[in-house]
Amino acid sequence: MAWPELSIEDFPPRRDDEPSSLRQDIIDELSDHFACALNRELLKNPNEKIARQRVLNQFGDPIKIARQLWLEAMKERIMSQRILTGVSVVMAVCGFIVVGLVWSMMKESQAFNSRMMAQMEEFADRPVPEARTDSATGEMNQVSFQLFQGKTGGKPAVGFEGKLTKIGDNTDSFTLTEKSNAEGKLDFGNLPWGGYSLNVTAPWGEAYHKSLTVLPGRNYSQSIVCPAAAPVEVPVRFEVQWLEELKSDDWLLLCDFRPRSIDRGTSALSRNIGTELWTRPYPNPLDGTWDYPMVCLINHENQVFRCPLDQNRMFQNIDYDKLKARQTINMIEGDQYFLPVMYLLRKKELVHLPDLESDSPFSILNSKRTQLSLFNPVRINLSNSNFGGPANYKPTRLIVPFGMSASVTGLVEDGAATSYARGIQLPELLKFTAAPDRKNVWKIDLPKLNQLVVPEGVETVNENGSGRGFF
Repeated sequence: MAWPELSIEDFPPRRDDEPSSLRQDIIDELSDHFACALNRELLKNPNEKIARQRVLNQFGDPIKIARQLWLEAMKERIMSQRILTGVSVVMAVCGFIVVGLVWSMMKESQAFNSRMMAQMEEFADRPVPEARTDSATGEMNQVSFQLFQGKTGGKPAVGFEGKLTKIGDNTDSFTLTEKSNAEGKLDFGNLPWGGYSLNVTAPWGEAYHKSLTVLPGRNYSQSIVCPAAAPVEVPVRFEVQWLEELKSDDWLLLCDFRPRSIDRGTSALSRNIGTELWTRPYPNPLDGTWDYPMVCLINHENQVFRCPLDQNRMFQNIDYDKLKARQTINMIEGDQYFLPVMYLLRKKELVHLPDLESDSPFSILNSKRTQLSLFNPVRINLSNSNFGGPANYKPTRLIVPFGMSASVTGLVEDGAATSYARGIQLPELLKFTAAPDRKNVWKIDLPKLNQLVVPEGVETVNENGSGRGFF
């Protein structure tokens, strides 16, 4: 007789959903495994009794194994039947509860039930209305933009990237990206109504931003005027109206164009294309690809010197003899350049330029039409005075920073202490826009400084009451 001795009767009671050959298949497979294991053991030890015992020690009781294999094969069916039975019971209980509630309602108010049935029959007889096409029912709205080059109705602007962001919480917000096609169209398809933020970027990096609102039930379409080409650099010449007492090789005018933010890098250059404002970040002047200096020096002959900055765009010590004079500097067309602050320096004071990066304030006097108005001095912190971008720029300041304060009398009531000033606030902010089709000359008129500039060697007093020095 074959070993191990297994029969169909060793399994649990037969189930209706059990495959007919399952038990015999398990017996055949298990017998084959035990027979092979027995043959391997007989090769080691010819004693059949010992060999069988070793096989049983290794695998266990064959009947238990057969039952376990049967249970594994039928487990899914058994669980499915149990779940179905449980669901049936729950549904039956729910059915009894519903029937009980309905019966209770019918018992409480037969009249109310009759009216409800009549209303349901009336509603069932009505034709099914067509779905509404507005956003009030969740329908989408078409959102698209038509891009033109240079002017409205001009050539289509092709290849501009548009990013449209839905404004909302984390579950409602999303961003779509499209490029304008050969007809200059940015089509974002059907979108839900609400607030959006649009950013359009030219192939050369200039960007346009706007916010918009899509109203329920209304498609949104708008034209945008884009630049026709990347801006070019044009030469700009400075024409400073120097005062006679300053026309010497010793004096220099330092023009600081840097954005007046704390990190010196958050502002952007911008130009108007039609009625649209296109911007781009300040490029890195350290890579040598951009000729426009963020800071420059001008001598009494109106020659321009590029003022080198360190890797953080901050002032560093300068050797004047190593600077290269030029007649013009390059500026990018269309951009509006702002000059928030100028410094009047002597050549020997260039080694002290890093001191200008401190947060020490200067006493500034207001001016009116370049004439000094005797108002009380105002202390200005330059590093934060123009924070927030060009829209918040204050008028340009001309400052004589190093030991050049002078007494200005008559500012306060008699008997008060004498006041001192280091600079003048001009009537307006100096700014300039470069264009490729004209002579670009930036004229700067220096105000009268006879009340501020003290000849070298004359002892003066600073705001703290001590002698000459930077504060």
